[in-house]
Amino acid sequence: MSERGQGYGSGGGSSSAKPVATGQQTTDKANQTFGSAEAMGQQPADQAKEKAGQAADQAKEKASQTADQAKEKAGQAADQAQAKADQGMDKAASGLGQAADKLREQGEQRDGAMATAATTTAEKLDSASQYLKDKDSAQVLDDLEALVRRKPVESLLVAAGVGFVLSKVLR
Repeated sequence: MSERGQGYGSGGGSSSAKPVATGQQTTDKANQTFGSAEAMGQQPADQAKEKAGQAADQAKEKASQTADQAKEKAGQAADQAQAKADQGMDKAASGLGQAADKLREQGEQRDGAMATAATTTAEKLDSASQYLKDKDSAQVLDDLEALVRRKPVESLLVAAGVGFVLSKVLR
């Protein structure tokens, strides 16, 4: 029993016997192996977390850049639309000015109430022409909104009248 207590095999007294590990030695060896495996497994997990964080940061940066580009393009489109609206208003102002001049000429050829009506209408057209020349599209929309708020019934009647006239003209 003396050989067994010393951790050697039961094969007798031969010197070629291999040592047999005790329960405590086996537990210690398993703990060492598990601890080193756990540490080795922790390193790839930390690396994966770091790479995932870097990828998330890159995605956030790319999304931010894309959003900035979209805002810039939307701003450019809005500027172009406003420029076209302002050009249209300039053309309308020019047309109103020409109509006022023609109406004034025709009014001068008439007498009485027709001449007075033509002159008054020509003045109103000139006033509208000047208004469109002095304001940009945003200011015109603000003024129109304020007018509709002040006089909603009248605005609705004018819109209905304009719609009726346009439906007859565009037929």
